[in-house]
Amino acid sequence: MGKKIKKIIFLAVVFLIIFIFPQNLFSDSWLKMDVPESSSVWVDTSHWAHSAVLVKDGYYKDVVNKRWVDSSYIVSQGYWRTGEHREWVESWRLDSYTAYRYVDTSHYEIRYKDVEVLSPVNFTIIEGTTSYGWSVYSFAAKQQGFQLVIYNGEKYIAEKYVIDYRPSRGGRIYAVKWIYVRKYVKVREYYSEWVNSGYWQPYVAYRLIDQSHWETRTDKHWVDTSYKVEQGYWEEYKSGEWVDTSHYENVKKWVTDGYFTEPIHGEVTVEKNPKYIFTKWHKDSQGNDCCMDIRVSWKLFNPETGMLDSINKIDRLFIYEEVCRYKDKGTDLVEIFNNQVLESSQGFVEATAKFDFAGGTESILHIYLFATSGASAHVYFSNPINGYRSINIKKEGTAADANEWLGGNDFGKVEF
Repeated sequence: MGKKIKKIIFLAVVFLIIFIFPQNLFSDSWLKMDVPESSSVWVDTSHWAHSAVLVKDGYYKDVVNKRWVDSSYIVSQGYWRTGEHREWVESWRLDSYTAYRYVDTSHYEIRYKDVEVLSPVNFTIIEGTTSYGWSVYSFAAKQQGFQLVIYNGEKYIAEKYVIDYRPSRGGRIYAVKWIYVRKYVKVREYYSEWVNSGYWQPYVAYRLIDQSHWETRTDKHWVDTSYKVEQGYWEEYKSGEWVDTSHYENVKKWVTDGYFTEPIHGEVTVEKNPKYIFTKWHKDSQGNDCCMDIRVSWKLFNPETGMLDSINKIDRLFIYEEVCRYKDKGTDLVEIFNNQVLESSQGFVEATAKFDFAGGTESILHIYLFATSGASAHVYFSNPINGYRSINIKKEGTAADANEWLGGNDFGKVEF
């Protein structure tokens, strides 16, 4: 119940500010256009052309050649001979000895340290008035940001609000409100630390002692006296030789070509009804839920001829609104139209949308137009959504000038 009362007081303050400080939120240039400078369209001029193409052709013909036929042979012969020779004899001996190896006893040890951290808290201190008095003049409160505060000997992070108001009847109202959100507390933080340690351990090791040596031995070995007889003759043989008859022929060939052209050019018209948009929780004069009707028209021109563009045609539109909700409650995305349309250089679409949430002048309605060539254009404008009570202070409404409401545009045209 308390949150609802605060919400009503907040809306009343906002609406009072609008009444006291009226301003024209829209100018004649309320409808804006965004055509990407880097966007360009490829115009394909590929075509068939006649050109000379090399046709590879030929045939094999018989050719008589000569080659050498080797008929050489080996005469194998030899004899056995007795004699002495020196031979290397490998010999090893295994000896033991005392060696040392390092035993690593390194390990982790648990240690701790005291650190200061922020802990969430939630309480409010008001100086200079009571909570009731603060609620009466809360419209004049100004945010001073988050500050470091010492309270009861403890450190806190608190958000500061100040009321410094001089009523028309005279006097001065000064009060400060601290909203405490964090407290500095000390906690013990445990961590592991690596400790290097170890020792050298003796053990029995073994090594090989090389006792290899040369020895004189008597044996019989073969003495090879073989020889080769060189001989041969020439013989004729036939082989195929390639005769190249390749030639050029005039053939029809596809030539890939084209050029880049500028983005689409033309005009976009936006018609909106009613001028001032409310959430669906309002009722119109017929008792129906409030909504928004929108009509988007386009004409694409050839910048050189001034006629309708015969290359670029619109074939899809995407219309949506980003409703920036009050009190930092985020953005509500409302899709209004997202579909293919009949390809045309001149046409329009109509759509209706209802809105669940109110939003300020930061709420933007986006219109994207996509052409068959791949080019695109972006139209957008501020489209605030008036809330449950709007600027009407009384439940039954007032006779206030409608220009006091947020919005007020219903027709716009932009050229690009």
